[in-house]
Amino acid sequence: MERHSTTLRLDAEGLPSSRRFLGLQPQHLGYLSFFFDAALFLGAGIGAAAWLRLSHLKQSLGAEGVRFESDMFDLAQLLSAALLLLIFLGCCRYARLHQPLILLREAGWKATLRALACYALPPLATLLISLPALRNDNPLVSAFVLWLATFTASAAVLAIVSRQAYSLLLPALRAGVLAPRRIAVVGSGEAAARLLRQIATNAPELFDLVGVFDDRADDRRTSSSVAALVRGDTAALISLYKNAPFDTILIALPHSAEERIVYLMRRLRQLPVDIVMAPDLASFCSPDQSQSELAGLKLLNMSRRPIREPQRILKGAIDRVLAGMALLTLSPLLLLVSLLIKLDSPGPILFRQTRQGLGDTLFQVYKFRSMYQDLGDGRGQQQTQRSDPRVTKLGAFLRRTSIDELLQLLNVLRGDMSLVGPRPHTPHMLVGDKRIFDIIDEYSFRHRVKPGITGLAQVKGYRGAVDTPEHLRTRVDYDLYYIDNWSLWLDLKIIFRTALICFSGANAY
Repeated sequence: MERHSTTLRLDAEGLPSSRRFLGLQPQHLGYLSFFFDAALFLGAGIGAAAWLRLSHLKQSLGAEGVRFESDMFDLAQLLSAALLLLIFLGCCRYARLHQPLILLREAGWKATLRALACYALPPLATLLISLPALRNDNPLVSAFVLWLATFTASAAVLAIVSRQAYSLLLPALRAGVLAPRRIAVVGSGEAAARLLRQIATNAPELFDLVGVFDDRADDRRTSSSVAALVRGDTAALISLYKNAPFDTILIALPHSAEERIVYLMRRLRQLPVDIVMAPDLASFCSPDQSQSELAGLKLLNMSRRPIREPQRILKGAIDRVLAGMALLTLSPLLLLVSLLIKLDSPGPILFRQTRQGLGDTLFQVYKFRSMYQDLGDGRGQQQTQRSDPRVTKLGAFLRRTSIDELLQLLNVLRGDMSLVGPRPHTPHMLVGDKRIFDIIDEYSFRHRVKPGITGLAQVKGYRGAVDTPEHLRTRVDYDLYYIDNWSLWLDLKIIFRTALICFSGANAY
């Protein structure tokens, strides 16, 4: 077999070597450039309209006795600008102006010409179409054509200036700002070698390899250069995510490995990452077989993050803002509860417990202590029962009203939790005499998003202890429905319904 080499290397810990960055990932660069270009294009149109309004055109028309219908003209400009923006965005998509690979590879006049075509073509084409209307000697038409001409000129200037400035900043962007997308490859055969060679040839600056993983025994792995990058099996891959999260799993297996691919999907879907593979390497059905592109190679999406990057940023920002406001507003209540806990029973005010979060990672959840100190269950194996003797009198009230959960707003500020999401459980929790992972195979799928202070299962009546496997199954079903159908509107509805039921005490003890 021909041996292939790749420029992608790992350090001793499997982390990207020789590069340290501030955190701007390639897809973020695409989003920022998209909004920046859209703003510049609109700015060109608005600037042209402002120049026209400040010119002497209106006064000269009035002097000639022609009534200038300002409101209608402004409306025509507004509608035209909206239409031109849509055409501009279509041009950007067709020209792949905001694709990270092009943004990082193209510079100088080549990038400028690509941007110039997108910026100037929509108003220029509209201008050319409008020129025959000048024969009517209508001052409104003349003003509209003048606006289009000014729009075209200013858009062209902004395209040239912005892309030349970007070309000057590009070296610094690559050196100290960009954080490459972290990828893990499953499979160590010729398909993996071909995939890594494609990345190393076309876009090494966009990606960092965290390792190659293969469930096969050592003697069945290929002897190509990819074998030197193998870090273990899929269990090692899942464990690695908990310590060093990555963004994407690339499955590089041949067409004949259908059963292995199905097995891998069941194992890896618990991780909140994108799972993709080359389309010529698979022939089986998947619930999400849309296409994406990586380093110029067409890939097949097998499983995508349930909350995409822009949505995740927006959801996280809203979480932190609302959590901060809630903590400030509720601070008198929190201080009062802290004092009452100290007076009610000896022991600390806070209770900390290890819970499972995003991607099965572990974190410390904060709560007000509601049990006697010497009777508390730090591991969380034994769930609270009705009239539980371990719960203090004050603790029973705190649990019934969910006041004990308010300190999890600190977890939201830390980024461990969200306001809305599946409730976090301890990994040692038992339902009957079985661990929760042994009851439901898809249990870890609920960890593809951050856990929440409240969730869909809670507002549907499944609050408090999980008594039976059927109860657990229903909760997980609601959690998975929330993940698959997430929206900000759904979050707002859950928060509103939580506010209505939190003092009812139903199923909380």
